[in-house]
Amino acid sequence: MIDDLKTVGVSTYENIKRDIIFGNLPPLKKLKLQELKENYNTSISTLREVLSRLSGDGFVCSQEQRGFFVSPVSKGDLIEIAHLRILIESHALKKSIKNSNPEWEGELLSTHHKLNIYENDMLKKGVDDKKKWKKYDSEFHQALIKNCGSNNLIELHKLIFDKYLRYQFLVLTFRGKSSIHEHKKLLNYTLEKNYSKAQEVLEEHIKNGINHAIENLSDK
Repeated sequence: MIDDLKTVGVSTYENIKRDIIFGNLPPLKKLKLQELKENYNTSISTLREVLSRLSGDGFVCSQEQRGFFVSPVSKGDLIEIAHLRILIESHALKKSIKNSNPEWEGELLSTHHKLNIYENDMLKKGVDDKKKWKKYDSEFHQALIKNCGSNNLIELHKLIFDKYLRYQFLVLTFRGKSSIHEHKKLLNYTLEKNYSKAQEVLEEHIKNGINHAIENLSDK
């Protein structure tokens, strides 16, 4: 019974977080417990626990006497999250490269192959399924740091990446050839075990994405 409740809590947490990331629950939306209970088919007590956890992770905020709201967005927050992502992902990438092995390299090639095909389709055919694009993009970046040897580092990166991903669904757009080129360079330097160059390209990649998006985001 306890395990069932735990499973429901984890599932509800992931579902609400996903809807916040995808923008189905927009910034500053009031999260009414009764409405959430109906939409996510779970109990009020589970929702309170889930919202408290989402608040601790930064996706939800609470106000005394007013309840829970989806966290706001701002240019300053986006820049801070991007810098944290650079710091964490760059460190984890270096550790992954130092632990390089054929299985990890094969996964990198596979995830990049899917991302590269889709980005080229976006460029040449006008394909524009943002969720599918970001799925492939996320899989590639998660694969880059997967071999770092630290579950804590992977979990921390996942949290920051999800926050960054939320902004991507709100304002970031495909940068075309430059994005494709950066991903390819990132793959090549990683496979060459040149972690300093790989870190340099990763930082360039994230900063270019931010610069491309920042004008589309109004400060709150």
